[in-house]
Amino acid sequence: MKIIAIHLHNDRSGSTMVFRQSLEALSDKSIKIHLITNNTKDNTQGFLTDIPGVEYHYINYTERGDKWRTLFSFLLAQLLIFVKIVKLYEPEDKVYINTLQPFGAALAGRLKQAPIIYHIHETAVQPAMLRGFMTKTAQRYATHVVFASRFVQSQFAFPMSEKHVVHSCLPESFLHDAIINANRGVRKTALMVADLDKENGVPELLELAATMPRMKFELVLNATNTEIKRYMSPFYIPDNVTVFDAQIDMHPFYQRAVVVLNLSQSHLEQETFDISILQAMSYGRPVIVPLAGGANELVAHGWNGYRISGHYIEQVRKHVEQLLSNKPLYADMSCAAQLVASQFKPQLFRQQVEDIFLEGTLFTATKRPEFHSEVLLYPAALQEYINSAMN
Repeated sequence: MKIIAIHLHNDRSGSTMVFRQSLEALSDKSIKIHLITNNTKDNTQGFLTDIPGVEYHYINYTERGDKWRTLFSFLLAQLLIFVKIVKLYEPEDKVYINTLQPFGAALAGRLKQAPIIYHIHETAVQPAMLRGFMTKTAQRYATHVVFASRFVQSQFAFPMSEKHVVHSCLPESFLHDAIINANRGVRKTALMVADLDKENGVPELLELAATMPRMKFELVLNATNTEIKRYMSPFYIPDNVTVFDAQIDMHPFYQRAVVVLNLSQSHLEQETFDISILQAMSYGRPVIVPLAGGANELVAHGWNGYRISGHYIEQVRKHVEQLLSNKPLYADMSCAAQLVASQFKPQLFRQQVEDIFLEGTLFTATKRPEFHSEVLLYPAALQEYINSAMN
């Protein structure tokens, strides 16, 4: 038996990072893993690069160019994935699909009558014109679905699939470095990490920076320099904003940050589980996130951060300045942020993934007494308590 894993775009996004952790957990159990993903040709290393014990099968796929060229590349990639799975599949193999995008993998798995496991991290899937088709394909053919958060699960209906919520977490190596480096350096910047989406909050960040000329802002975009120049060309970038391309090492950015922002437009696209926010909290950095979405599973307003719509620039500015000027408040929020981040345990993540794929009868999850299936300190559950205590 082997697992045929599929992820369309080997980049530095949170969903790719989490998928790598799943594959590492399964590989450590001596399971054969064949990974189908795109071949990065611009010297950028995605999170799926060089996973020990994994055999790679590359496809050509790029998201560059106009929307019709991107769509053609996307559909061609589905065909290539379909063919590769048909050739690779052997009886008792399992097909493990990351995100809703690789629908060609589901079609091939269905043809071969293979168990099909989807790992879903987000609700707004591109390309938008195929979003409905990709969702219906997954709903029709998935035998099991792994959701990255309870919020993501609430956005989908999979009546015929076995459903699991496995909260995303950070690699142990990242947590180790965060503990060592959390108090090193001078905290002097406001940091935001984002993708190149129109709802990513970049215009709001630039507007905020213009109102706070004495504050330094750092913006890390999950893209190449060429893509960033094209994307940022319509915008005026204030002198106090520095823009970076996708980074292999994010630790220096969190060391310098005094606060980490997510100003995405939640009324257009609700963040499902922002890994950069969890990374920031592991460093003890207070965060500002949208009102709606998966951030509710990370942030309790006024306790370890703030939930504010990115449209309300003046409110965001006041809260950032409050954190800068009120040291006791900052210290309390910093401790609370680290406390929440510590509950998203890599050991629990690995155990849940292993149980889904390995334990009992086919995909029967086994609860282990040494782990609890829910995050122990769940900010959304604390929000009512905090609100009542403040009244």
